[in-house]
Amino acid sequence: MKTPNRKFLSVVAGLALGIGAIGTASAWYYAPSYYGPHGPNSHKQDRQGMMRDHGWAMRDLAAIIQGRKPFDRREATMLAREIEAGAGENLWRLYSPSSVASPGSRAAPSVWGSFDNFKANAAAMKESADRLADALEKRPTSEDYKQGVWVPEYSSPYGNRWGERDGGIIKEALNEYMRLNTICNACHQGYRGSRWQRW
Repeated sequence: MKTPNRKFLSVVAGLALGIGAIGTASAWYYAPSYYGPHGPNSHKQDRQGMMRDHGWAMRDLAAIIQGRKPFDRREATMLAREIEAGAGENLWRLYSPSSVASPGSRAAPSVWGSFDNFKANAAAMKESADRLADALEKRPTSEDYKQGVWVPEYSSPYGNRWGERDGGIIKEALNEYMRLNTICNACHQGYRGSRWQRW
Protein backbone atom coordinates (compact mmCIF):
# COMPACT_ATOMS: atom_id res chain seq x y z
CA MET A 1 0.00 0.00 0.00
CA LYS A 2 1.44 3.37 -1.04
CA THR A 3 1.84 6.14 1.53
CA PRO A 4 0.80 9.71 0.62
CA ASN A 5 3.46 11.86 -0.91
CA ARG A 6 4.69 13.85 2.09
CA LYS A 7 6.42 16.40 -0.07
CA PHE A 8 3.20 17.10 -1.96
CA LEU A 9 1.22 17.46 1.27
CA SER A 10 3.82 19.85 2.67
CA VAL A 11 3.54 22.05 -0.42
CA VAL A 12 -0.28 22.11 -0.19
CA ALA A 13 -0.17 22.95 3.53
CA GLY A 14 2.36 25.71 2.91
CA LEU A 15 0.21 27.24 0.19
CA ALA A 16 -2.86 27.15 2.44
CA LEU A 17 -1.01 28.86 5.28
CA GLY A 18 0.40 31.46 2.91
CA ILE A 19 -3.01 32.32 1.48
CA GLY A 20 -4.45 32.59 4.99
CA ALA A 21 -1.66 34.90 6.12
CA ILE A 22 -2.07 37.11 3.04
CA GLY A 23 -5.81 37.36 3.65
CA THR A 24 -5.30 38.30 7.30
CA ALA A 25 -2.66 40.88 6.42
CA SER A 26 -4.82 42.48 3.74
CA ALA A 27 -7.79 42.60 6.10
CA TRP A 28 -5.63 44.32 8.70
CA TYR A 29 -4.22 46.74 6.14
CA TYR A 30 -7.57 47.78 4.69
CA ALA A 31 -9.46 47.82 8.01
CA PRO A 32 -10.02 51.21 9.73
CA SER A 33 -7.03 52.35 11.71
CA TYR A 34 -7.41 51.97 15.47
CA TYR A 35 -6.48 55.64 15.85
CA GLY A 36 -8.21 56.76 12.65
CA PRO A 37 -11.48 58.67 12.35
CA HIS A 38 -13.51 55.45 12.04
CA GLY A 39 -11.49 53.19 14.30
CA PRO A 40 -12.47 51.98 17.79
CA ASN A 41 -10.36 54.74 19.35
CA SER A 42 -12.38 57.50 17.65
CA HIS A 43 -15.15 57.28 20.27
CA LYS A 44 -12.62 57.99 22.98
CA GLN A 45 -11.22 60.98 21.11
CA ASP A 46 -14.68 62.42 20.43
CA ARG A 47 -15.96 62.08 23.98
CA GLN A 48 -12.77 63.42 25.52
CA GLY A 49 -12.98 66.43 23.22
CA MET A 50 -16.61 67.00 24.16
CA MET A 51 -15.88 66.67 27.89
CA ARG A 52 -13.00 69.10 27.52
CA ASP A 53 -15.35 71.62 25.88
CA HIS A 54 -17.89 71.13 28.68
CA GLY A 55 -15.20 71.78 31.27
CA TRP A 56 -14.11 74.99 29.59
CA ALA A 57 -17.70 76.20 29.26
CA MET A 58 -18.43 75.52 32.95
CA ARG A 59 -15.19 77.26 33.91
CA ASP A 60 -16.09 80.35 31.87
CA LEU A 61 -19.63 80.40 33.27
CA ALA A 62 -18.24 80.29 36.80
CA ALA A 63 -15.89 83.19 35.99
CA ILE A 64 -18.79 85.25 34.60
CA ILE A 65 -21.08 84.53 37.54
CA GLN A 66 -18.36 85.23 40.11
CA GLY A 67 -17.37 88.47 38.40
CA ARG A 68 -13.88 87.33 37.40
CA LYS A 69 -14.77 87.80 33.75
CA PRO A 70 -16.68 90.66 32.08
CA PHE A 71 -20.40 89.99 32.18
CA ASP A 72 -21.89 89.34 28.78
CA ARG A 73 -25.41 87.95 28.79
CA ARG A 74 -25.15 86.67 25.24
CA GLU A 75 -21.85 84.90 25.91
CA ALA A 76 -23.17 83.31 29.11
CA THR A 77 -26.29 82.09 27.31
CA MET A 78 -24.21 80.75 24.42
CA LEU A 79 -21.98 78.78 26.81
CA ALA A 80 -25.02 77.14 28.39
CA ARG A 81 -26.41 76.31 24.93
CA GLU A 82 -23.10 74.70 23.97
CA ILE A 83 -23.33 72.43 27.01
CA GLU A 84 -26.94 71.62 26.14
CA ALA A 85 -25.95 70.72 22.56
CA GLY A 86 -23.29 68.31 23.80
CA ALA A 87 -25.53 66.57 26.34
CA GLY A 88 -28.34 64.03 26.09
CA GLU A 89 -28.11 61.65 23.15
CA ASN A 90 -25.17 63.54 21.67
CA LEU A 91 -23.24 62.57 24.78
CA TRP A 92 -24.30 59.01 25.56
CA ARG A 93 -24.06 57.83 21.93
CA LEU A 94 -20.28 58.21 22.25
CA TYR A 95 -20.45 55.59 25.03
CA SER A 96 -22.70 53.17 23.17
CA PRO A 97 -22.40 49.49 24.16
CA SER A 98 -20.74 48.80 20.81
CA SER A 99 -17.87 51.16 21.60
CA VAL A 100 -14.75 49.98 23.34
CA ALA A 101 -12.93 51.37 26.34
CA SER A 102 -9.57 52.05 24.76
CA PRO A 103 -6.20 52.80 26.37
CA GLY A 104 -5.96 56.34 27.69
CA SER A 105 -9.68 56.59 28.45
CA ARG A 106 -10.94 57.45 31.93
CA ALA A 107 -14.38 55.98 31.30
CA ALA A 108 -15.13 53.47 34.06
CA PRO A 109 -16.72 50.06 33.33
CA SER A 110 -19.77 51.28 35.29
CA VAL A 111 -20.75 53.34 32.22
CA TRP A 112 -21.60 50.18 30.33
CA GLY A 113 -22.65 48.27 33.45
CA SER A 114 -25.47 50.72 34.20
CA PHE A 115 -25.99 52.33 30.82
CA ASP A 116 -29.64 53.29 31.44
CA ASN A 117 -28.63 55.33 34.47
CA PHE A 118 -25.83 56.93 32.48
CA LYS A 119 -28.30 57.91 29.76
CA ALA A 120 -30.63 59.38 32.41
CA ASN A 121 -27.78 61.52 33.74
CA ALA A 122 -26.98 62.74 30.22
CA ALA A 123 -30.65 63.67 29.71
CA ALA A 124 -30.76 65.49 33.06
CA MET A 125 -27.65 67.42 32.05
CA LYS A 126 -29.29 68.51 28.80
CA GLU A 127 -32.48 69.65 30.54
CA SER A 128 -30.56 71.55 33.20
CA ALA A 129 -28.37 73.32 30.63
CA ASP A 130 -31.50 74.30 28.69
CA ARG A 131 -33.11 75.82 31.79
CA LEU A 132 -29.85 77.58 32.66
CA ALA A 133 -29.64 79.17 29.20
CA ASP A 134 -33.24 80.37 29.46
CA ALA A 135 -32.60 81.86 32.91
CA LEU A 136 -29.36 83.56 31.86
CA GLU A 137 -31.06 85.06 28.83
CA LYS A 138 -33.72 86.69 30.96
CA ARG A 139 -33.08 90.27 32.00
CA PRO A 140 -34.09 90.92 35.63
CA THR A 141 -37.33 92.82 36.09
CA SER A 142 -38.20 95.15 38.94
CA GLU A 143 -40.05 92.24 40.55
CA ASP A 144 -36.95 90.07 40.25
CA TYR A 145 -34.92 92.75 42.05
CA LYS A 146 -37.46 92.72 44.89
CA GLN A 147 -37.06 88.95 45.25
CA GLY A 148 -33.30 89.14 44.96
CA VAL A 149 -30.96 89.36 41.97
CA TRP A 150 -27.35 88.25 42.00
CA VAL A 151 -24.99 91.00 40.90
CA PRO A 152 -21.49 89.62 40.20
CA GLU A 153 -18.55 91.03 42.10
CA TYR A 154 -17.51 94.53 40.94
CA SER A 155 -20.71 94.72 38.93
CA SER A 156 -23.98 96.57 39.41
CA PRO A 157 -27.11 97.45 37.43
CA TYR A 158 -25.48 100.83 36.79
CA GLY A 159 -22.32 99.39 35.28
CA ASN A 160 -19.51 97.09 36.39
CA ARG A 161 -15.78 97.73 36.48
CA TRP A 162 -15.58 97.12 32.73
CA GLY A 163 -18.19 99.82 32.10
CA GLU A 164 -20.87 97.29 31.15
CA ARG A 165 -24.44 97.56 32.33
CA ASP A 166 -27.13 94.99 32.99
CA GLY A 167 -25.01 92.68 35.11
CA GLY A 168 -27.86 91.20 37.16
CA ILE A 169 -28.52 87.45 37.19
CA ILE A 170 -31.85 86.10 38.44
CA LYS A 171 -31.92 83.53 41.23
CA GLU A 172 -33.21 80.80 38.91
CA ALA A 173 -29.99 81.03 36.89
CA LEU A 174 -27.82 80.61 39.99
CA ASN A 175 -29.88 77.68 41.23
CA GLU A 176 -29.75 76.01 37.81
CA TYR A 177 -26.01 76.53 37.49
CA MET A 178 -25.47 74.84 40.85
CA ARG A 179 -27.82 72.01 39.82
CA LEU A 180 -25.93 71.50 36.56
CA ASN A 181 -22.62 71.51 38.42
CA THR A 182 -23.98 68.86 40.81
CA ILE A 183 -25.12 66.68 37.90
CA CYS A 184 -21.67 66.90 36.30
CA ASN A 185 -19.84 66.08 39.54
CA ALA A 186 -22.14 63.15 40.34
CA CYS A 187 -21.59 61.70 36.87
CA HIS A 188 -17.82 62.05 37.19
CA GLN A 189 -17.81 60.33 40.57
CA GLY A 190 -19.86 57.42 39.29
CA TYR A 191 -18.56 56.95 35.77
CA ARG A 192 -15.07 58.41 35.53
CA GLY A 193 -11.99 56.58 36.69
CA SER A 194 -8.93 58.17 38.24
CA ARG A 195 -6.04 59.43 36.16
CA TRP A 196 -4.19 56.24 37.03
CA GLN A 197 -7.08 54.02 35.96
CA ARG A 198 -6.93 53.39 32.22
CA TRP A 199 -9.79 51.64 30.44
